[in-house]
Amino acid sequence: MPIAPATDTAVAEIELWLDAEEAAYQSAFLAWADGGWEGDKPVRGFRCNWDSVKRGWREGRSRLDVLSLDGETIGFLDGMDILEVRPDLRGRGHGRLLAQFMVDLAREEGLSIIEIEIAPVSAEPFWRHMGFTVFPGRTGSGGGIYAYLPLPRTHVLGNGKRVAYEIAFYTERGRYADEPTPFSRFEGGGERLADDSIQLPERVVCFEPENGQRGDCFVRVVLDGIEVYFDKCRRPESRTLGVQVDKSYIYFVDRLAGDRISG
Repeated sequence: MPIAPATDTAVAEIELWLDAEEAAYQSAFLAWADGGWEGDKPVRGFRCNWDSVKRGWREGRSRLDVLSLDGETIGFLDGMDILEVRPDLRGRGHGRLLAQFMVDLAREEGLSIIEIEIAPVSAEPFWRHMGFTVFPGRTGSGGGIYAYLPLPRTHVLGNGKRVAYEIAFYTERGRYADEPTPFSRFEGGGERLADDSIQLPERVVCFEPENGQRGDCFVRVVLDGIEVYFDKCRRPESRTLGVQVDKSYIYFVDRLAGDRISG
């Protein structure tokens, strides 16, 4: 069952079954309303989003991949935003294939965290099965359930000198509290390389699921018990130190630059 970039033919096929799904939903919704709103509300598919998905794909602003079975297009993935399988073929593992494709794509693109909005809510068990953590105190922009999946990055260290490190991230409020308190903290032993940089054994990520921490967060770096840096992640000096930002605008560190920390 190949997953491949969308074609005009595949897009037309998807639209046919999305239209049929939407028509079935409208009929079920009217029956539900006429019945006094008794029972569960009918679940709606993504036909309401499809025109914007197509427009983004045709204009080259977004990626659209499709899943085929026996020559028919049975599912699609709109970047990392929308995933749907043809209604009559759900529950057979096709959604897991598309979801795993999304995770693999995110790794290839260097993302540190995948963040999604689960809708409808009945899909929550599926995404939990895929390893996502649901954060009940936060909803997505569309009102769905917010969930996230860390994508750990490990680095093989050599035989160079080990340097004890502590890297912590703070909100602005946490930074300027009477006792500065980080929302995440990492520590371990890095390897000092020939250029005096320090390679970390794993990526450290500026992320807190309550709000994602893409704003004015601070980073503090301590090496061998000595604080060498404490400032905003977005500062040019932070970038020079080794603080990077991925395509989802999440800050992370894989290696600390030698010209900022040697000596």
